[in-house]
Amino acid sequence: MQVQPHDFVWINSLDDLPVETLPEWVISQWNKQLPLVVRREAAAENKLTVGIRGIKPSQRFVTQIDKLSITHIMDVASLVSNSRELQRSMFIALPPVQVLLLLSQHNWPWTWAVTGSCAYTLVTDIQSMLSDGDLDVVIRCPTPHQKEDFAEFAIKANTPLCRIDIHVETPKGGFSLAEWFKNDEVTLHTPRGDVMTADPWDINL
Repeated sequence: MQVQPHDFVWINSLDDLPVETLPEWVISQWNKQLPLVVRREAAAENKLTVGIRGIKPSQRFVTQIDKLSITHIMDVASLVSNSRELQRSMFIALPPVQVLLLLSQHNWPWTWAVTGSCAYTLVTDIQSMLSDGDLDVVIRCPTPHQKEDFAEFAIKANTPLCRIDIHVETPKGGFSLAEWFKNDEVTLHTPRGDVMTADPWDINL
């Protein structure tokens, strides 16, 4: 089973979650049709760290599930792989989805994906993103790249439609593209915590 940070996974029921630690809003709002968001944090053996989203922005809960309890996995890159599907979305009029449509019409030399509240909205048909909210995307780059390699993507994404937060995912963790453009070193978010590095692909990290 291959899952990556930001992907969505589904489980059968609340019984697959550590019920004794769940906040009341999870018990009252969550159901098995709603996905869990894969997180980067390290987990116990045969476990996966996931996030549960509620109706309100403040309703976020992180926990671990057994990998064997997963019934379905969705790679969030699939949400932007087909511009025609985006055009048919019931949320196409919202600015973040308009930006996704623009980006999806280019052939980029890497896999990229939508994440955050926009991805959750597209998957669930529950509008959890604000029309004036930030759009979160991730570029997945298993091999080393230079800053300038990402310039065209950043330029295309920089529209007046909405603010965009671009992260780059390496085998070692994820980092903010905007931060990397501004600095010689960048904060790399790894499964075991944040580290500062000039090379986010450093095999020794």
